[in-house]
Amino acid sequence: MEIWYTITGQIDKKGVQDSVRWINDELYSKPVQNLRFLVAAGGGGDIDAGITLHAYLKAIPIEVETIAFGGIDAAATLIFLGGKKRIAVNGSRFLFHEGRYTVLEPTAPIHAHEEALAGFKRELHEMIYIIARETGNDTEVVANMLRKSKIMEVDEAKEFGLCHDIIARLPLQQQDEFGFRSSGREGDVSGQG
Repeated sequence: MEIWYTITGQIDKKGVQDSVRWINDELYSKPVQNLRFLVAAGGGGDIDAGITLHAYLKAIPIEVETIAFGGIDAAATLIFLGGKKRIAVNGSRFLFHEGRYTVLEPTAPIHAHEEALAGFKRELHEMIYIIARETGNDTEVVANMLRKSKIMEVDEAKEFGLCHDIIARLPLQQQDEFGFRSSGREGDVSGQG
């Protein structure tokens, strides 16, 4: 059986929690073998949340296919890289940049600022490592790309190793437990987050 999930908009901890909860409910209640995870988040979002969802998609014991459409920025790129098979809809674009951070307590003691800075650095290193590992590129190439806020169209993304295939339109069919193709809008086998 194949399930579908879509995440759009700003990536945040709540959205990631909702995604994981819904997918887990499906995995533990149905004979799921494949997940098609659609991603579009032009506003980017929380890098740590993107790292968490990436790790989850890599860890679940089913085939995960990620499909990018529209704008995919920073945190959403990490989620997209969670797929074993990665597809981008023609016209999509990927934005790479270092995370943007807000210090919530500007008048905190120095150790609080050092702690926050250490967390920001850890997220940046993890983002660099994930992108380099999943695309087969050198970490210094990735770090430089993030520093310069690189935008990639789908052809360049494929050449870089970000996506494996480019498609003209979103796929609207899914496979049931018997291997038959059906509309992704029917029945209880499609999910929207």
